Amino acid sequence: MSGKIYSRPVIPILLSMILGLICGLWLPGHKVYAYFVIFVCTGLILYFILQKKTALILPVILFFAFGYLSLQPWVAHRFPSNHVINFLDLQKWRITGLIDENPVIYKDKLKFILQIMTIGEDKDNNFPVTGKIRVTVRGNFPKLSIGDKVSFRGKLRSIRNFKNPGGFDYERYMAFKEIYGTSYVRGKNLIVIKRSSKTNIGWIIEDFRSKISDLIDNTVEGDSRGVLKALIIGDRTSISRNLREAFNRAGVGHILAISGLHIGIVATVAFFFFKWILSYFKYFLWNALTVKVAAILSLFPVVIYGLLSGMSPSTQRAVIMVTVFLISFLFEREHDPINTLAIAAMIILAVHPPCLFSISFQLSFIAVLAIISGFAKIHTKSMAIKQGFFQLFRGKAYLFLLTSLFAILGTLPLLMFYFNQVSFVGLPANFFVVPIIGFIVVPLGLFSVLLYPVSIYVAAWCIKANSELLTRALDIVVWFSNLPFASIKTVTPTYFEICCYYVLGWAVLKGKSNNSGRKKALSIVIIIVIIVCAADTCYWCYNRFWHDDLRITIIDVGQGSSALVEMPEGFNLLIDGGGFSDNSVFDVGANIVAPLLWRKKIKTIDTLILSHPNSDHLNGLLYIAENFNVKRVWANYDTADTVGYRKFMEIIKKKGIHLPEFKDIARTHIINGAQLKLLYPMDDYMDNNKKRLNLNNNSLVIKVKFGSKSFLFPGDIMSEAEKELVVISGDDLSSNVLIAPHHGSKTSSSESFIDLVNPEIVIFSSGWKNRYKFPHPSVLKRYTDRGCRILRTDSHGAVTIYSDGKSLEVLPAITASPRQIF
Repeated sequence: MSGKIYSRPVIPILLSMILGLICGLWLPGHKVYAYFVIFVCTGLILYFILQKKTALILPVILFFAFGYLSLQPWVAHRFPSNHVINFLDLQKWRITGLIDENPVIYKDKLKFILQIMTIGEDKDNNFPVTGKIRVTVRGNFPKLSIGDKVSFRGKLRSIRNFKNPGGFDYERYMAFKEIYGTSYVRGKNLIVIKRSSKTNIGWIIEDFRSKISDLIDNTVEGDSRGVLKALIIGDRTSISRNLREAFNRAGVGHILAISGLHIGIVATVAFFFFKWILSYFKYFLWNALTVKVAAILSLFPVVIYGLLSGMSPSTQRAVIMVTVFLISFLFEREHDPINTLAIAAMIILAVHPPCLFSISFQLSFIAVLAIISGFAKIHTKSMAIKQGFFQLFRGKAYLFLLTSLFAILGTLPLLMFYFNQVSFVGLPANFFVVPIIGFIVVPLGLFSVLLYPVSIYVAAWCIKANSELLTRALDIVVWFSNLPFASIKTVTPTYFEICCYYVLGWAVLKGKSNNSGRKKALSIVIIIVIIVCAADTCYWCYNRFWHDDLRITIIDVGQGSSALVEMPEGFNLLIDGGGFSDNSVFDVGANIVAPLLWRKKIKTIDTLILSHPNSDHLNGLLYIAENFNVKRVWANYDTADTVGYRKFMEIIKKKGIHLPEFKDIARTHIINGAQLKLLYPMDDYMDNNKKRLNLNNNSLVIKVKFGSKSFLFPGDIMSEAEKELVVISGDDLSSNVLIAPHHGSKTSSSESFIDLVNPEIVIFSSGWKNRYKFPHPSVLKRYTDRGCRILRTDSHGAVTIYSDGKSLEVLPAITASPRQIF
């Protein structure tokens, strides 16, 4: 029995280590228990060894505890008193430190990681501090490189999440990189104290990468320039957003990030090249050394390519994985690829445990595992023995298609989970694009790099020829991406659904068994998974379309406003979408609002409401309007001379979304038992004698009522509009829940308005420590003096409210008491 369990001995150990890492993430801070388990297991294992007995389960428990313990430095922090985390959000400091990673230029900004050495009130009054921060430099900045010692005056800012249920944990993401703060500085205020030594290997590599980058910039034009830099030196900053989206829609986005595919191709080309060369030497043939020596020699181009590409975390993992596979050729017996893959994973997780939670780690290993498992069940040897060029080509093409198919099927749920997109043209696109880029463009690019020290002219000529070939490949990518059925956006699968998918895939692959008992057991597993998936589908149908309550989520979008209203039986409204002034810096719609909708299995917005065309309400709606099935849009007559507003109108026209005239929107709507009322502004508010210069005062004011409970969404109206609204609506303003007008500005929330609304709960949608100081202390006092319960998205995160028409259940994303009944 032990032989069966340990036929692949690394597998159970790796799985237990992974479970330990997951447990360490979810239940941090119990290191004492982990140390106790390790101590006991180690003692028992030594005892069993001395007694010459088998200890099957003890290594599994030991590695579970090891996995748990290895993650604790990143999740159960114990910072020294002089760590940078203790000096965040206080005052401006004179900050001095060493650049820890290669600076990256993005548009007009320079970003780098700084290992802080000292901070102080001025350069003569400082003290030592430890820890890393991310620095963003604006304006004209000097040329910087890793190891440079720099100094500047700036504020140390904490890293904050947008606190929405299930949202991306940016704080944890940065903590896994050991980065705990940020700072911003103008280029003219950044002082370079000391340049890094030009003799160390790091500087030499970076200097060479910089020269190759300049060569590409001076030789290549158009989109090929950015893609070549990405493929050769790992610099993706020059790739346009539209081209990235084209690669993703075509299902070949993985090509742009140097990972296992690229390193594996370099290793494969190098291996067969060296094997071919060595086959001409009798010594290696007679001693059966061609394969072993070729494997060893292939390590050099693999490592060189990794160093040249910047050795990003994903590249490091790929180099380790490929190195383990190449070393496995040194052993006489036939190696087990799954065991080899498990060894590579264990090495990577032992070196850097947080890798388990990296998207690239998960995609790389799942893809390789799916390919290995798929080919283990497919018989392809018969195609290899057929003679003739056509038969050989057909066989290779068949194998390549199978490889792509297995990789696509293996990574499908992860792509849906992380990127909410599925490409329907990924298989044919990979068939044409990967051979061109992987087996021609990348090797030719590396050959150009080798030629650079010998002849810059010849290297430039090769780069130019390579770019022409790459241009044809990009044309193929764009052609596939422009197909109307190229890809679709998908809802986000849950962890449970992902597990069901992989269990079902495992059972189907294992179902090809000659053992009737095992085949019957696997059939039962498949039936159970199908039944469970059917039950899961019914649950989400109820949660999405069949529920009989009202659900409102005030989304944490930072300094802005956005609210999702889910009426009974699934009819939904999205009132504003938040947004920053420049979507190219950060797209609130793509990164916050859309993921929240997808997690709720929402792909259709019945009514999208724009209260007024200010960027902090509008810009987040652009992505929603473009990527969701929006049936209609409500907006007032106001326009704005901004890029965001013009693009919003273009999307509405392009997609044929119904945009009724403001005067044609009915004032009252009854939707599945809930009432929706448009209270303000009046139809004639654009008459000359009623025009207002401030768009805030023309905001749409929406009231939602269900049973005896009501909610008021007043947009950004100010005291002038509040005064008119009080006269127009009177007692109709009375509401249990009020979204504070204009984020809590002192120019809103007038006494007469508050008295007429008379809310029990007031929710402020504002950014943490925003520059406007919203909500204003005087406004907070007005509400607290009236006994209102205050909730704020900057401190409580998103606020979700459920109502059956008789009571309210309030669930802030962050609170000591999650459920509050009113």
